[in-house]
Amino acid sequence: MTKVFLDTNVILDHALDRAFADEAEKIFVMAEEGKISCYISTGSVYTLAYILEKATKNTDIVREKLLLYLTFVTPVSNLPVYIEQAICDKTFDDIEDAFQYYTALQAGCDFFVTANIKDFKKGEQKKLPVFKPNDYLLQHREK
Repeated sequence: MTKVFLDTNVILDHALDRAFADEAEKIFVMAEEGKISCYISTGSVYTLAYILEKATKNTDIVREKLLLYLTFVTPVSNLPVYIEQAICDKTFDDIEDAFQYYTALQAGCDFFVTANIKDFKKGEQKKLPVFKPNDYLLQHREK
């Protein structure tokens, strides 16, 4: 089964009805139907909780949303060696993006999906194909 890593911004787009909300929904449906497996970093869970609490001011809603997402995405912890590699990888201008990318590599993902593709175009980042949500759907729609 295809393993797809979702950057935090993909879930935030869905949760906050932003730019790629519809595309994120389609990816989530594919995961719910068992056509793909979706992964996120454990750091994404913390970030989602923080941003959603600020946006909604309602922890009950945030808890419901997080539990819903966890029914079709699997959080992945990062091993220290990958954290160190992410920190040392100077092809990333944003270290948080490097953490996400190396978590996806560690999890053995086939694709990395992000709304912020411009920060994933250099050197080391060629090991794992990176797509915007709409491009992933166009090129890799599972049958």
